[in-house]
Amino acid sequence: LEELGEFGPWQKIIAVLLWLPAIIDGIQIMLATPTGLLPEQYRCKFDNCANDNGAFFPDIEDEEAWKLVYPAKDGENEPDFCKHYAFIPDDKGNCDFDNINTNNNSIKTCGRDSEFFYDSFQMEKTWATQFDLVCDNDALNPLVNSFFLVGLMAGSFIFGVLSDKYGRKKVLVAAIICAGGGSLASAFMPEYWSFAIVRAIAGAGAEGCFLIPFSFSMEIVGVNERLPLLSWVNYCTLLGNFLSVPLAVGEAIPALFAYFIKDWKTLQWVMSVICLCISFIFFLIPESPRWLISQGRLDEARSLMKTAAKRNKKTISPHLLQEGQVEGSSGEKEGEAKGDSEAQQVQQKPNAQYGLSDMFHPSVRLISISLFICWPVITLLYYGFTFSAGKLHLGGEDEILGEMLVAFVEIPAYLLLIVSQDKAGRKPLFVMCMLIPGVCCIIAAFLPEGIVFTILVLASKLFISAAFNLTYVYTIELYPTSIRNTAVGICSTMARFGGIAAPWITYIAGQGDLPKWTPLVIFGSTSFIGGSLAMLLPDTIGFPLPDTFEDLEHIKKNSKPMWKCA
Repeated sequence: LEELGEFGPWQKIIAVLLWLPAIIDGIQIMLATPTGLLPEQYRCKFDNCANDNGAFFPDIEDEEAWKLVYPAKDGENEPDFCKHYAFIPDDKGNCDFDNINTNNNSIKTCGRDSEFFYDSFQMEKTWATQFDLVCDNDALNPLVNSFFLVGLMAGSFIFGVLSDKYGRKKVLVAAIICAGGGSLASAFMPEYWSFAIVRAIAGAGAEGCFLIPFSFSMEIVGVNERLPLLSWVNYCTLLGNFLSVPLAVGEAIPALFAYFIKDWKTLQWVMSVICLCISFIFFLIPESPRWLISQGRLDEARSLMKTAAKRNKKTISPHLLQEGQVEGSSGEKEGEAKGDSEAQQVQQKPNAQYGLSDMFHPSVRLISISLFICWPVITLLYYGFTFSAGKLHLGGEDEILGEMLVAFVEIPAYLLLIVSQDKAGRKPLFVMCMLIPGVCCIIAAFLPEGIVFTILVLASKLFISAAFNLTYVYTIELYPTSIRNTAVGICSTMARFGGIAAPWITYIAGQGDLPKWTPLVIFGSTSFIGGSLAMLLPDTIGFPLPDTFEDLEHIKKNSKPMWKCA
């Protein structure tokens, strides 16, 4: 990279192209939110009213009006839309909805097989209304997001391992087709369970659409050259953080389109076709040269570097990328590290080819354990806020606006990381980006909805988004090349357990079984736990990506103190 140039035209073109798959991940994460909206009011058919066509809904702002139709929820002064009083029809079996006459001693309960009607809302039809995910079926609503997150969990492992084995380029395109194809298929599923399953398939592909470009972006640049106007920021930091900006833009796209496309199936296939069109980048991007070298495919790497040098208008010395030279680079590092007592205990494998079991090698054991906890904590908060934007009323009565706010608030988080990450270091930022949401969540839990509440929740999403992005960068920098994608994939797999729990925490609290402040208190307390464990990690700032465990031991021994700027 010193001779090729760390961020020349060749790297810039690849970096911009890799933003496109990241948009897919954002689209798929948020797509089920506008397409799964439910109106504030719904009801089942009044069976004893022959003229009930679903047009009548009482004014729920008028307590006297709704109490003629619905009983109140237990212990609350809110209507229970899953029950209604029996209407008293006239001699022809018709009911007068202008002059309501009901028997409040006779309560009808809506069942799974009831016919449901929905009041007008921001969408004309969603999968939640099509599959009647209300009353006895309402638990199936958060289950859709859990299916998607199970897909993310599977995708982070599958595409992480496959991209390490078969290369970044081919597996990336497979991930794009998986995400777009699964999403497109969901628009045509006739019932709930088939819809949920293909949603999981889309989730698996979506994770690959971010995981692979993230590693790829960081593998084509170095850590020495700096940005012209930000002399402390290197290009590795720039790409590692900026890739999440198109992800955030992708999260906002479904909400933006939902203002104009009101039918969920139409919105679903439009988003899916956009995703599938991005697969054309297969013809525009090369394979990762670092991956080719790690696989011993030096002829291909040499040919690729010649092409890159021509694009960057650079000349590479003829002796570079020869097999002996590549091994010699590792040997020099090895010789330096062997002077340290800790590194003498590190057992190297031939050609630094590590496997899955090396995730618990003595050099990374404590790192792996800490990350296996930090990742789920971060995803618990990240997806908890993402999927609960409407329930938290961050956009007031406009749920779609709330969804856009929780998406766009991520962008300043990533830009903040770009300017601060190489100055403060990875470790202090990682710790603070989990501790600050902890404070904000616990304070917001006991505040009424309003401006201060909204600011605290959005601040929590901002900082946890920064932690979400930083954890990818941090994890990549803590593992050797041959297991780097595998490590990120496994850590991301562990993270999905937090994500899977997120919609259920908000769902259970919404059922009245727990106090309403419970979700934010859980988010806040777990965030404190994650921030505390992050203190056990070494700071990787200023070091090149490790190729061997000896490189990692060198990082651990020479990393800067937590509160000292680089």
